[in-house]
Amino acid sequence: MFEFVPSEQGVLARIRQEMEKHLRDTGAPEDVHDFLVRHWARLMTGIFLSKGNQDADWTAGWDAVNALLWSLSPKYGRQETEKMLRMLPTLLARLQEGCGALDIPRPERDVLFERLAMMHAAVAREGLKYQTDSQGLVTGMDGIVGMETAEDLGGLAPQAQSAAAPADTAVQEDTSGLPQLKLGDRLHFTLAGENRMLVVNWISPVGGMYLFTNEQGLDALTLTRARLVERIAAGTVRIV
Repeated sequence: MFEFVPSEQGVLARIRQEMEKHLRDTGAPEDVHDFLVRHWARLMTGIFLSKGNQDADWTAGWDAVNALLWSLSPKYGRQETEKMLRMLPTLLARLQEGCGALDIPRPERDVLFERLAMMHAAVAREGLKYQTDSQGLVTGMDGIVGMETAEDLGGLAPQAQSAAAPADTAVQEDTSGLPQLKLGDRLHFTLAGENRMLVVNWISPVGGMYLFTNEQGLDALTLTRARLVERIAAGTVRIV
C-alpha cells in the first residue's frame, strides 16, 4: 500500500491560498504581500515537504509572517513602539536568513529591506505620537516633528549589505563622510529656528534610515542617510 505524497505545486498552492486569506484580513502593504506570496510561501512549502507541519521550522516560519505583519500595523504609544523596535533585529535577521535560503538576488533583497526600513520608521514615528493617560485613553502628543516628505525619501538608494545588522550596533561609515552612529548618540538639531537635542533611537538594519527622539522618547524625527548628511553639511545638525 502506497502512502499519498502531496505534490510540491499542490502544497505551494494551498499555502499561498492560506497566506492570501491571512494577508487580506490584515491589510498587508503591497510590497509585503508580494514578498510573502511569491517568496516566503516557497520557503514554507520546502519546510512542509521535508519536515511536515509539526516541525519547529514550520512554526517559526509562520511566526515570522505574523511578526512582520504586526510590526507594520499602527502602534499606540511608546510601549508598543519600543516592543516593535526591540523585535526588529531578530525578525529582520530571520527574514534575511529565509531570503538566503530562497536564493533571492541581492539587489531585489536590498530593495525589499530598504522599503521595510522606511515603513518601520513611519510606524515608529506615528506610535510615538500617542501616550496612554491614567484612564487608559490614547491621546495625541504635541510638539511632534514631522517625517521627511515623500520627495525626500524618493532618492533613497538600496544599501548593499551582507546581512541585517542588529539595531544596537554601529553602522558602517559611508563614503559621504557621515560618522558612525549608534543607539543613544546625541545630536543637536536646528529645526524651524528652534534648537533641539535628540538621540538616535533606531537605525534601519541596512543603515539607510534613522529615527531620532528626545530623551523621553517623544519629539520624533525620521531622516534618510542622505538627508542627514545634507543637514550636517548645512550646519543644521551637529553631533554632540
